[in-house]
Amino acid sequence: MKAAFSFFFLLTLGAQALEVASLHPILTDMLKQVGGNRLQITEVGKPGMNVHYFQPRASDIRQMSKARLIFASGKKLEPYLGDLEDSLGAHQVIIQVGHTIPSQKISAKDQIYACCPHHAEGGIDPHWWHNVSNMERAVRVIEKKLIAADTAGSAIYKANAKTTIERLRKLDAWVKAMVATIPKSKRHLVTAHAAFGYFCKAYGFKATFVQGLSAKGEVPAQQLAISIRQLQAEKIPTVFPEKSANPKILAQIARQSGAQIGKPLIADGSVANYQKMIQTNVTKIVAGLKK
Repeated sequence: MKAAFSFFFLLTLGAQALEVASLHPILTDMLKQVGGNRLQITEVGKPGMNVHYFQPRASDIRQMSKARLIFASGKKLEPYLGDLEDSLGAHQVIIQVGHTIPSQKISAKDQIYACCPHHAEGGIDPHWWHNVSNMERAVRVIEKKLIAADTAGSAIYKANAKTTIERLRKLDAWVKAMVATIPKSKRHLVTAHAAFGYFCKAYGFKATFVQGLSAKGEVPAQQLAISIRQLQAEKIPTVFPEKSANPKILAQIARQSGAQIGKPLIADGSVANYQKMIQTNVTKIVAGLKK
């Protein structure tokens, strides 16, 4: 009898499902955690995608046609949002989750981004999710928007959001504890492009982002030489490639500076599990910099 009731309950939730769409894999993860069985999610942004170069196809737009809410990362990560909005129905709303999160801008006056090539000056760093506290803000936005669209599910959304935020706070504490094991003099993160600015500012790292905001951009010889001298002067033991970036430039820097190549980091969040991404990145960073 209990099993039959549970099955009926799930069917009821499924019948009332709020249809939403997600343009980024880590937003899909948060939607699943907060929305549970009350949501039917169209996953437009899938794990493994290159979020910087993705453009929704006509088939993607058709898949989103029934979604009342469409969740985007924001901060100009999805430059196609204006065109997408023009193709949507009157009942559909795009929610830029990162809109309420304080932006970090590429500026030579900011030590985190001082190493970025000049062409990146003034750009907004869209990789807000690498600060776990920012993801807590994102969960609050998701909770609020889901409740507004589906008031009947309010209690479920609130309870799930509370549980998710508790997990995120534990994750944030874990990150800080792990970072504390790295000597302060070695907290210098060298990566290909400027994807870890929010991480560095939140957790107390210096940064060298060789290619600025672009994971594929060319690096002027002068900028390359500056990066190499900096690594040599500070005796940085490890530089970190990224799964979506060209490894050749970092390999050259490592070869000429004497640093080792660390294990590749996940920069753009194209994964199915946010917590696992953070844990994986931090574990690799700690292992590389404690040497």
